[in-house]
Amino acid sequence: MEYLQLIGGLALLIFSGNYLVESASDIARKFKLSSLVIGLTIVAFGTSAPELLVSSNASLNGHSEIALGNVFGSNIVNIGFIMGLTALLLPFLVSRASIKIDVKVMIAFALAALLFAYDGHFGRVEGSLLLAALIAYTAWLIIKSKKETKNAEVEAPKKNIWLNVIILIASLAGLAFGSDQMVEGASVIAKNFGISEKVISVTIVAIGTSLPELTASIISVIKKEVGMTIGNVIGSNTFNIGAVLGVSSIISPIDFNPETFITDIYWTIGFSVLLLIGMINVTKNMELMRSSGKISALWNANNGEIGRIWGFCCLAAYVTYTILLFI
Repeated sequence: MEYLQLIGGLALLIFSGNYLVESASDIARKFKLSSLVIGLTIVAFGTSAPELLVSSNASLNGHSEIALGNVFGSNIVNIGFIMGLTALLLPFLVSRASIKIDVKVMIAFALAALLFAYDGHFGRVEGSLLLAALIAYTAWLIIKSKKETKNAEVEAPKKNIWLNVIILIASLAGLAFGSDQMVEGASVIAKNFGISEKVISVTIVAIGTSLPELTASIISVIKKEVGMTIGNVIGSNTFNIGAVLGVSSIISPIDFNPETFITDIYWTIGFSVLLLIGMINVTKNMELMRSSGKISALWNANNGEIGRIWGFCCLAAYVTYTILLFI
């Protein structure tokens, strides 16, 4: 039965992810929002719904290792596995705004989580601060995007707005249910092989709840919605700490052994910095430095592109992280 759940969940994820990207793109055109902002908000928050459900439920039932492992494990998976695999298969461009602002905000949220984690307690105060910061950042993103696209010519939506909303909600529900089936099936299979709860949470559960992001990212690259690709992952990682960890801590404060999860938070920050480095096109910037004679050209944000070499290195780093969990 668990194998049927695994396969059926995967099929539902692929089907739902396709319609999620289509409906979200249409909504972006209707409200004159960039695909990057839609990726950072609607798509990112929607594809992170499984993480929110899993961590909140785990927190309420006293499973702190699953609640935290799901958050930080998902963030590591989103960059190390999802971005790495996407870049290896389909290299893509990234916007200047992603490099200059969004990825740095994501790193700031990870650093805040590290600061709050040292006492082994995520309480309601910490959760409220993280959630408030996320709400403020999201509001700023939407206002900024509306101003930038106010007078811009935008392609007309392909479907009626209400039909798109219905499709979007149905797609999100499909992603949540599909990932839940995959996680349940995979967890049963893992327990049959005697794998610990912590390892399950940062690997199988994290990968399972991150499958919507993987589906949405690959499909958005295929559909050439490149802003949505990077926005989905950055937005999901920010949402995981701001909302998933924030809401879980508000619902039921989380006590844990700092030594168990500090290393995972360091890995989260490390992968976040690796993503920032990958978003800067080193090859083009080195050519620009040679031609201009300016060292500052090395971190030029205008040539943003994530390529196959970075994807391979990122996947190798993720494999290393996973192997270390079992040592």
